[in-house]
Amino acid sequence: MSIDTLAAVRAVIVSEQEMHFEEFRVPREPAGAEILVRLERTIISAGTELANYTGLDPDTRTPGRWCTYPWNPGYGGIGRVEAAGPAARFPVGERVYGRFHHANWAVLDTASQYCVRVPDSLDSTTAAFARMGNVAITAQQRACVELGDTVAVIGLGLVGNLAGQFFRAAGQRVIGLDLSARRRALAEETGFAATVNPADHSRPEDLRARLEELTGTGAPRAIVEAVGDSRLIELGLKLCAQNGQVILLGTPRAPYETNCTPMLDMAHRRGISIVGALEWTIPLLKLQSPGHSTESNAELILRLIEAGELRVRPLLTHVVAPSELDSAYQGLLHRKDDYLGVVVDWENHPAPAPDWSRGA
Repeated sequence: MSIDTLAAVRAVIVSEQEMHFEEFRVPREPAGAEILVRLERTIISAGTELANYTGLDPDTRTPGRWCTYPWNPGYGGIGRVEAAGPAARFPVGERVYGRFHHANWAVLDTASQYCVRVPDSLDSTTAAFARMGNVAITAQQRACVELGDTVAVIGLGLVGNLAGQFFRAAGQRVIGLDLSARRRALAEETGFAATVNPADHSRPEDLRARLEELTGTGAPRAIVEAVGDSRLIELGLKLCAQNGQVILLGTPRAPYETNCTPMLDMAHRRGISIVGALEWTIPLLKLQSPGHSTESNAELILRLIEAGELRVRPLLTHVVAPSELDSAYQGLLHRKDDYLGVVVDWENHPAPAPDWSRGA
């Protein structure tokens, strides 16, 4: 074992709903533009992480894919720079936000991966929500809407709620749709103009009529599907205004068999655009594009949180120890009214002892 490396611990999902912790090594002295980061908080991305935790994404069982088992979950958090290479963009002691696994240590190359400074006024738990903001913000940036337009968001989990808040900040009137009374209440608390329970309307045309009643000016100009359910994309086409947009913010994963001709005919005859809004469709770093990038979005999101224009604290339901990560996945899976924003605290709790090895 090299004295030039540290023993670190990270979560690993090895099969459907089976999670462990494994040891890995990180260099004590980073090279080039690398930084060694001691993680303080990581945040659970319920959509992606649960899809892989449950095996809903078929790529978990396909060799060579990005999420093939064994897979290390987590892709966002806050940490402090403990060591820095000679070309690193952040000094030792700086608190940073970046794309990190659920782990106690990480090494990040600041020349090729995005990483931004965390404002001193933000605590690490609050700042960790910036990661879900990065997922959500592309819906507004892909939308063709104007000041005063109405946007409807289907699905009011973390991503859907934050997407609605970005539209509100840009001057749109936002209506949220969700089956959960608690999530609807949180949406209204964070600035949605109104919310609707789709279960109260048995037919799509009745739901559309309710949205038109709420807008007072017709159907919403844009529908954001934030669940990743193909059936809801089809519903979105039925709810959208003529010449509007259905924006795919959630990633469709589960198989869905249907006659797609009526759906395509609807889009064709009513001039509706179906727009993908996956966060990775924009450049990663500011130097790659003068427009939107993941890096510039991260800086913007942290400023909005700091200014109180993006309200994330009401969305925090649990701060858990790393040893409680598997229980948090189960809560997000089965108790959706109780679990929403879950942050893992690596700063104040010990890392779990490794209980799985890739070489075993």
